[in-house]
Amino acid sequence: MLIKAKPRSPTQKPRRLRREGFVPAVIYGPHVDGAISVAVPEADLEDLFRHVTRSTTVEVQVEGGETYHVFLKDIQVDPITERFLHVDFYVPEPGRKLVIPVPVKLVGTCPGVKEGGILEHVHEYIEVEGLPRRIPPFFEIDISQLGLDESILIGDLPWDDELRPLHPMDDPIVTVLAPRAVRLAEAEEEAEEAVAEAEAPEEAPEEEKSEE
Repeated sequence: MLIKAKPRSPTQKPRRLRREGFVPAVIYGPHVDGAISVAVPEADLEDLFRHVTRSTTVEVQVEGGETYHVFLKDIQVDPITERFLHVDFYVPEPGRKLVIPVPVKLVGTCPGVKEGGILEHVHEYIEVEGLPRRIPPFFEIDISQLGLDESILIGDLPWDDELRPLHPMDDPIVTVLAPRAVRLAEAEEEAEEAVAEAEAPEEAPEEEKSEE
């Protein structure tokens, strides 16, 4: 994704920029010579957020300057109007690993839910450590084969030395729980069987025949 920005003077008032339809932003990183103040069209930023996640690499093209490959580091939003107040764009060091949360996207129709199960999305984000070029915008998890009491674990995803999770491999990403009513019924049935076995009289031994 590409977004265009224009240079912004530190003396420009953020409130005036917003009235003109721009959102103040800053571009920074270990190899950027000082923080670069820019302004991004609000409409372009809104469109960007409809297509990217926090772990998507975005290109920011500065008018009259360079194009930077960035991640969305920090986003300030007005709690009342929900309009953008400020955005931080982070330029990572190409060969250095980042720690970043990657969203999980579930696809497919879960057969376990059709059987009455409850789909529990345990990890909506997976925190990973990896090289910038290896970090995906999201993890797509296919749940079309997931039955009752089945799970897809962190370790079921493909990992390597360039991208690893910061969660235990046996953590479930998504699981299908059997309905509570079914579990209670099964537990009650087992309890009744146990009581019946405990109360059943022992078989009496045959009486010895008396000698004539």
